[in-house]
Amino acid sequence: MFHRIRFFAAALALGGVLVSSPALAAEKPMELPFMGGYVEEHPAVTSVWKPFFEKAEAKFPGKIAFSYYAENMLYSNQAEAMQGISDGRAAFGAIRPAVHPDEFRLLGVINIPGLAPNSVVGSLVLEDVIEKFPEVRAEFPKDTEHFTAWTSAAYQLHTTKPVHSLKEVAGKNIVVWDAVSHVMVREMGAVPVLVSPPDTYWTLQRGLADGIFCPMAPLKAYRLMNLVRHHLMLDAMVQGFIVEVSHRHWKALPKDMQKWLKAEGGSKMGLALGQTLEERAQADIAVMETMEHTFCKIPADEKQSFQKVMDGMTERWKEYCEGIDPELLEKVLGYARSRADFHTKAWSAGKYRD
Repeated sequence: MFHRIRFFAAALALGGVLVSSPALAAEKPMELPFMGGYVEEHPAVTSVWKPFFEKAEAKFPGKIAFSYYAENMLYSNQAEAMQGISDGRAAFGAIRPAVHPDEFRLLGVINIPGLAPNSVVGSLVLEDVIEKFPEVRAEFPKDTEHFTAWTSAAYQLHTTKPVHSLKEVAGKNIVVWDAVSHVMVREMGAVPVLVSPPDTYWTLQRGLADGIFCPMAPLKAYRLMNLVRHHLMLDAMVQGFIVEVSHRHWKALPKDMQKWLKAEGGSKMGLALGQTLEERAQADIAVMETMEHTFCKIPADEKQSFQKVMDGMTERWKEYCEGIDPELLEKVLGYARSRADFHTKAWSAGKYRD
């Protein structure tokens, strides 16, 4: 069920209806293209989404069938995700809000450096914020239903040559994948090079960049481990993701199926994704240590200057939110921080680790 023939993509791109009549619907399951963005080898796909697809298809035998698509398969790049879900090219589609900072202004609170220490905490906080504030949900693309949300593991700086401090980062070309990372890298004194994740390998291989600013997991998923062997462990921030369901597909599902899918999504799936990404980050570090990779922390005398960079990103978020009621901004920020504190304490006490 997982590796479906990709001709469905062409039909969807043309706006074709896969189930065109009651008779046809009775003969074969409703096809649900799931555009997750990650390559199929990514732990989010192998450990969370693939088991979810299999569980759903077993729960509703002959009724639904999921097809997984990585980035650039249903639409040309991640910037098209919002429109691609709204118009039904993807039934379920992942969106990286940091690619659309002008649309997801309130939701961008999750990207503030220092808010969440890891993917588990970040994922739970993100779902809490979405559930709490209708103003946040109003930012989501039209004609969609919210399914789940999660965050990346913490962002680190990975370079082709050793970098031991922020001073050594200055002037280097660093790959970024979104607007928030672009600003963060620039504030650190480096030169951001904006490319799509699938284009990262050749960008580094051809010497067009000196490194990449991202979590640990993509290094393996995008086969970058042999290109960037030096890591400045910043624990800078996490980045949010959401999965939305096209109304075109969602409204065609029976109520009992919608209820079951809702229960499997939300914080339940967000936590599973967060746990998977955090566990994978630690496992990847252990593997890279055996491959003679180097890992450095920020020198003590640079921590204060780096903290100023991180603190300044809160003001950058507020600038993106210009025109929104300042009282609402403070409520969203305060709530996100309080939930981050709650979940971080729970994480430190051993919760969420199984």
